[in-house]
Amino acid sequence: MRDLDDTDLEILELLFADARRPYNEIADRVDLTPPAVSDRISRLEEQGVIRGFTIDVDREKLRNDVPVLVELEATPDAVDDVYVAASELPGVDTVFEGMDGRIIVHATVPDSRVRPWLESELDFALLSGYDVTLLARSDRFTGLSASGFSLECVVCGKQVSGDGVTTTVDGDVKTFCCPSCEARYLEEYESHREALE
Repeated sequence: MRDLDDTDLEILELLFADARRPYNEIADRVDLTPPAVSDRISRLEEQGVIRGFTIDVDREKLRNDVPVLVELEATPDAVDDVYVAASELPGVDTVFEGMDGRIIVHATVPDSRVRPWLESELDFALLSGYDVTLLARSDRFTGLSASGFSLECVVCGKQVSGDGVTTTVDGDVKTFCCPSCEARYLEEYESHREALE
């Protein structure tokens, strides 16, 4: 595993601006060859820094939908169920879970009647309440800053250096500063999984 450097950061910034940007164009901008850019992007994907390439559709313009921010107050034992159901609502852009168990949904709905939209996936018995804000506008800002940009070990929080290890656990990429942190994580993970079974 190699440390992330300024070239990696510049490649990420270029992909943020346009994920469909050709490798030869990126190579010209970062003074590398297209195969070297391809290798770096592949490594960033393997490390879990890049999780995928996506399209950003403006649903308001596409279907004249109404943008909303919905705060769902789940009953204490239903937070996970409400989170999953909220993520399956049509038109959802982003779902957040607060540390207090509230679920916040940013979405677009066909009209300003939000309750029928919520009822399409949510069981209202799992909620103690909800609040809806019709949005006048929203923007998504993406980009990276060179300050503080590094991978951290998921066990001890240390910055991952050249001796780091990347492992996929149940489909999630985890990064560790050393093999011993990786072993400790995997041991605890297996222990918790066995306890649940």
